[in-house]
Amino acid sequence: MNKTDYLESVKLIQKMAGNSPFVYGTVTAFQKQNRTLKVQMEPTGIETGWCRCLQGAFADKIGLEVLLGRVAMGKTQNYVVLGILE
Repeated sequence: MNKTDYLESVKLIQKMAGNSPFVYGTVTAFQKQNRTLKVQMEPTGIETGWCRCLQGAFADKIGLEVLLGRVAMGKTQNYVVLGILE
């Protein structure tokens, strides 16, 4: 994804997510070695990049639902996995 497409995706996420710093989604990939996840966010269906996890929030199964916290960093955004939803 080029920078322009990425920034447009961020704008779309901001528009659809509103002002809430929280979003939930489904785990689509995980890396055990560095304990990071990729998550498909709801309701947008957009997949995050690799997200770091709070201690105890790492999910090593595809399809688990997790809660994400959005961290705005200038014009970009990162997500941190806050916990597993039951």
